[in-house]
Order: sequence, then C-alpha cells, then structure tokens
Amino acid sequence: MIRAALPGRGRRAALGVAGIFLLGACATDTSAQAGEATPAVTVTATATETAEPERISSQKGERLGDARQAAEAAGYTVTSYDAGKGDAKAAKGWTVCFETIGYGTVDFGAVTEGALCPKKAGDALTWPEAPDVTGMTYAKAVTALTKAGLDRDGISVDSAYEDVTVPAGKVADDGDSYWVCFQSLKSGSDIKPDTELTLSLVKGDSCPSAPGTYQDETKDPAWTPPPPPDSSTGGGSDSGTGGGTGGGSTDGSSGGSTGGGGSTGGWDGTCELMSPAGNCYRAGQFCANAHVGLHTHDAQGTVIHCKVRDDGQRWNYH
Repeated sequence: MIRAALPGRGRRAALGVAGIFLLGACATDTSAQAGEATPAVTVTATATETAEPERISSQKGERLGDARQAAEAAGYTVTSYDAGKGDAKAAKGWTVCFETIGYGTVDFGAVTEGALCPKKAGDALTWPEAPDVTGMTYAKAVTALTKAGLDRDGISVDSAYEDVTVPAGKVADDGDSYWVCFQSLKSGSDIKPDTELTLSLVKGDSCPSAPGTYQDETKDPAWTPPPPPDSSTGGGSDSGTGGGTGGGSTDGSSGGSTGGGGSTGGWDGTCELMSPAGNCYRAGQFCANAHVGLHTHDAQGTVIHCKVRDDGQRWNYH
C-alpha cells in the first residue's frame, strides 16, 4: 500500500520543484531588470500641410477650357456652372463671366459661346448687335463686324449690281477698293452662333440707289428703249430742236455747236455728272431722281438734260 502511494507523491513533489524553479527564474529576471532604466518610447506625429496654390490672374473673358487649364496648372481644383438662366453643363468653349476663388479651389461661371455676360449670374442671355457697315470699305466693314462678334467665315460678298460680278478673291486682296452698298443682316440684329451676313459691294464708292439695279440698264429685263425720233417734227421731239438746225442724234455721236444744246466752245472734256460706273451719261439713258432738272455733258461734249418723259426719267438733248 505504501509503494502504491509513493509514485503519486513523487510526481507532486517534482511539479512543486519545477514551479519553484520557474518562480525563481522570473524573480531573477525581474530583479535584473529592476536595476536598469526602462527605455522611453518616442511617438512622432507628422502633420501634412497642403501648399498654398500659386496665385492666378483673373480668367474673366477667357474660354472656360483655357481658364480651367490655367487654374489646374496653378494647383486649384476647378468647378464650373452655367451663368445664364439655364442649367446646362458649361463647355470648354464657353466664356468665363464670374469666378469665385477659394483656398485651393476656383468656381467659374460661364455663358455659351458668343453670348454677352449677364449683369449677375442667372440673368437671361443677351447677344451682340450687328453694326451698320454700309458706306464703309470692305476691309473696315469686316473689322467692325468681327469686332462685334460675327465669325469671319460667316461673311460673304456679292455685287451691288445685278449685271456685275465681284470676285471674292480680288475683294479679299484689295479690301480698300471695294465699298459696301447693302448688307443682308439689318443693323441691330442679334449676332448668334452661325449667324451669316452678305455684303453687296461695288468697286469704288458709287453705289446704286437700291438693290436689284443694273449698271447697264439695257440688260434689265424691264428696260424699254427710248422711242424713235418723230420725223413729222423735222428732227424728233427729243433731239435736234430748239438749239439750231443741225441737231444731235440720241446717242450723242454728232458734234457741232448747233442742235440739242450742242457742245460749248469752252468745254474742257469733263462730264459734270457721272454714272455709278464712273462713265459719262448719254442721251436716252434713265436718270436718277436727284438729277431731274439738271444738265451735264456727254462723252462727246454735248449738253444733255434730265427730264421726265412719258417713258420715264431720261437724259435728253434739250
């Protein structure tokens, strides 16, 4: 019985010894550390500071795409909005009207391309107005129109006369020699994107009185030739009477000092009144309202008068 109990006590004794050894080891380690300073733990806190963006100049009046690029290059975060009455997404071709610059951010308010900036964001859009360029040279007219906001590609040309051709290439090369008589877009009209305008031109500054005029009136489908001379009056009702016996023909080909108010001895070869094409008038031609009652010399030096006849206002020899 005693042998059976001995192994059990031996194991418990062994465990007790092992426990004492471990406690001793811990006590030894603790005592060893007690004589040494415990190292301090250093905690480093790093604060991240965002650099202030580079200052940028005002971008008002610039295209939104260019303004955005400049702001982003300077370190700004960019947002944008429709500065007009709508809420469309602002496109890069729009014009910057307003800008709000914060710390690292900028908000651009822009309007659609070609529109004028409103007084305040949210107002209805307005547009540039077409100027009156009649009476200007072609070169000055184009400058005025493009400055007002019209695209250069939207400007075309034609002739102010129905029977005269105006070559666009020559006009572009010599814009100071051509003058604007009429414009297709009324002055004061809105200039919106894709607006087009035609300038009716003459070479020189002598314009017709109205669109649809023929420089050579005989080419006008509505033109009627003057009536032939009335032989019963001995020389025609419109030629060769009242000034002598010789008379002049209706085409002004006859000379002489008699008939039809013939040429004067002191004529210097100048035609006092000239046609829009820069030529001397001739008998039988239509004459303008402003010339009624006036007289001038034709190319042969014969005096002709502007009078109202049954067939209209025409130049006559008497």
